[in-house]
Amino acid sequence: MTDFQTLPDPRSPTRAVWNDILSRGEELYREYCQTPIGAHSPNLQFVLQHFRKAPCAGKYVLVAIEPHRRWRLAKLTGVRGDPVRMESIEFDDLAEAERHVFRLRWSALCGQDLKGS
Repeated sequence: MTDFQTLPDPRSPTRAVWNDILSRGEELYREYCQTPIGAHSPNLQFVLQHFRKAPCAGKYVLVAIEPHRRWRLAKLTGVRGDPVRMESIEFDDLAEAERHVFRLRWSALCGQDLKGS
């Protein structure tokens, strides 16, 4: 995963892309909230791809407690075969749960908090 808070050269094209994306965080979050599943803009796709390829250790995920009805926030350990670490937060709305995970992953990746709904 790219840690774009500490890219080596502030003049690199990669840094410019990340600066643009970081400056549009709230806008990208609103877009994600409107369409969490489906087609996304190129910038949102870029961010989601980085979320997906992040190291497993410490990555937030959702675990279905009751299929299609209740989900619980959990963290991956990064060790194959180890159980996920369950958090105390539960959701009965999948869209709300997905938005929450997006904000957590954005914060971990970008070092910025997004305003939650």
